[in-house]
Amino acid sequence: MNRGSYAVLATLAVLLAVSVARADVFPVPASIHDMRSPHEEVHVLRTLADGTPLGEQRFEAVVEHDLLALTVVTHFANGEQWDEHAEMDLSAGYRAKEFHKIGRLGSKVIAEQRVDFATGKVSWLRDGQRGECTLALTPDTYIGPMLGVVLADVPDAALGAASLQTIVFRPDPRVYTLRADVVDQENFKVGNVSEPTTKVRLKADLGPVQNLVFASLIPTHYFWFTRESPPEFFAFEGTLGYGGPELRMIPQRSATSTAKAG
Repeated sequence: MNRGSYAVLATLAVLLAVSVARADVFPVPASIHDMRSPHEEVHVLRTLADGTPLGEQRFEAVVEHDLLALTVVTHFANGEQWDEHAEMDLSAGYRAKEFHKIGRLGSKVIAEQRVDFATGKVSWLRDGQRGECTLALTPDTYIGPMLGVVLADVPDAALGAASLQTIVFRPDPRVYTLRADVVDQENFKVGNVSEPTTKVRLKADLGPVQNLVFASLIPTHYFWFTRESPPEFFAFEGTLGYGGPELRMIPQRSATSTAKAG
């Protein structure tokens, strides 16, 4: 079972970009397509500046009849809880089907996002205001934890790079193009363990027109994948949420499942 394919990278949904470039359609590795047992993981979130704990993130991945279901629960130290559910069709590459994210503080719903990829219908709640619209979505459009699934393919890609589409809520949704590139190989240390990794950068694909002012507003994120075959997600560094804190996400290894494909 490819642990990295299910790393929960919900923070990616806050990236901005402007490009009409064609994005790649990502293939489904056999280790994912043939998975028979649920896979669970726990990641810890800490501020990048001083390592202050922000919370923890738990997720579960299940494959059944060419359907990949991802369930993510993030508990924050301030009492907020975010629940996400995403589904992808695996029959002809990774094809997004639906996405739902809801944020709560106590019993109060504070934010919500919902996407139906078949119809393009999108709805949201932010700052007490609800909205909805319909977008034209290509088969290579992903959001939330789906992004972690497809990015696991980048270290083994022929050119060490790939492009993809994502949906950004600010609060009304728009579709943007992102580009992922392999930038380094290094040993990533967690506690007393040093893991050989490949470092991947994810940033806006601005196309041939480089607007430096706009580019300065776009956060760049970094991911580390193990140098196994296939690569597995190991760590993440970037901004949590639109305007949120910079953080580092690492696996809580003692609580990580050892389920394998079978």
